[in-house]
Amino acid sequence: MRKFVKSSHSVMFMSSLYVLRPNATTLKLDYQTMLVSFIIYFNILILSALYCLFAMLPFMTIVIILRFNRQKIAHWLRFFIVWYGKFIIRFAGFPFIRVTYEDTAPDEMEPGIIIVNHRSASDPFLVAFLDREIIQMVNGWPMRLPFFGFFARHAEYIDITRTPYDELRRHVEYLLLKGVSVVTFPEGTRSGNLTMNQFHGSIFRVAHELKATVTPVCITGNQNIPSRNFRLSCGHIRIRKLPSLRPEIIAGFTPFTLKTHVRDIIVDETSKMDAIQ
Repeated sequence: MRKFVKSSHSVMFMSSLYVLRPNATTLKLDYQTMLVSFIIYFNILILSALYCLFAMLPFMTIVIILRFNRQKIAHWLRFFIVWYGKFIIRFAGFPFIRVTYEDTAPDEMEPGIIIVNHRSASDPFLVAFLDREIIQMVNGWPMRLPFFGFFARHAEYIDITRTPYDELRRHVEYLLLKGVSVVTFPEGTRSGNLTMNQFHGSIFRVAHELKATVTPVCITGNQNIPSRNFRLSCGHIRIRKLPSLRPEIIAGFTPFTLKTHVRDIIVDETSKMDAIQ
């Protein structure tokens, strides 16, 4: 009897090892992911250096011509930041990552508040495909980066963690009057999957009080580009700009119901986009 029990335990132990042991397919996929990640991050490093090198001369020329006028320089900084995002997205991931942008209301070009779902750290790069002058509302850490943070601050990006509501409202109003759209990720942090976090409400209160146009934008396919552990996978990213909510429509909502309504629109649209991913 003892011999039988001992043998049974041995069989169970060996079975457990077999289950825990990664199979050949898993190891192959993991190797492919690591290789793709290395290539893309290497491309980002090289392309970023090249972009900075070739953009520096025209940018410094513009700064001198504008006689260091901060507001005019901010406009050109936003231009260079947007094209940096497009440049990196288009070339760093090729041929592993494909990006498709769809504008369902191409005639709507007025400045407004752009609401975007947030699945991945690549989202701030992807909004560069929106064909307009933009700034982004960001958490504190991007503003503290030694290189990128400098340009973000001087391009009039908004640090949502350090900006009181009244100051936020004034700054958004100032940007909209200058023709600059404000991109925000009201989830606050990336979900990392197909679900959507709850929205924070401050920007919807601002939109309601300023009677600003609100434009929902959906991004799908990038929940693993990169993943939360910063590994990059091959994939197809879709960006879809939806019809805007006009001020006369927004007037019929409270800030809370506006937040809920916009979130429902994005949830519904991303579900459709995920179904054909």
